[in-house]
Amino acid sequence: MNRDDRLYKGIFWITDMDDPGTGNLFFTIHIEPNGTIDPSVDRMSLNSKNNDNYNHKNVWENLGSKVTNNKSFDYYPRGRVEISSGKAIIYASPYICTEEVVDWIKDTFHLTEQNGINNVRVVPDNSYHYKCYLDR
Repeated sequence: MNRDDRLYKGIFWITDMDDPGTGNLFFTIHIEPNGTIDPSVDRMSLNSKNNDNYNHKNVWENLGSKVTNNKSFDYYPRGRVEISSGKAIIYASPYICTEEVVDWIKDTFHLTEQNGINNVRVVPDNSYHYKCYLDR
């Protein structure tokens, strides 16, 4: 999790739909505005196929039951932030594409002009990939 003002990409879950600004899970990777991962990042700690991002399922499997509430990785609404050429794209379950959640994402991942981000696009993804308990 990040504790500074640098730009990040990564993944997140919204675990409390009644208060989506708190208690969320997120995993970030320091990145440059052009999409290049900071050289100090241990790419072997990234568990996507190309070792350039996090995979929701793989991260979830390594979290304890106190964090996951014994739910599967696809229970809570989730999404990811990608960065390329000064643009941020937020892919997420449509249930969490609210102004409040998007503001939380922008703040958490530091999607600001000061960090070279000149456009933030939100993509509500209705595909199977982002299904959650709200779809059942």
